[in-house]
Amino acid sequence: MRHLTVDRIDGIYAICEDKDRKMFAIPTAELPANVRSGDKLDIDDEGVISVNAEATAAARADVRAKENELFKND
Repeated sequence: MRHLTVDRIDGIYAICEDKDRKMFAIPTAELPANVRSGDKLDIDDEGVISVNAEATAAARADVRAKENELFKND
């Protein structure tokens, strides 16, 4: 199984990045509905793409925690 992160949506493509920081352009028509930047995608051996909701939520929580630490008011 391959894991990608949606970097951005650019027109009809989702620009995605893998763990090695390689970038891929995937037509949005091939993705599940409502995919957005920051979503974690899983691609199985048959090429079926799905959003990994658990990994996405964990990554977003991590970003929020870092933002809170960075911008906390002392």
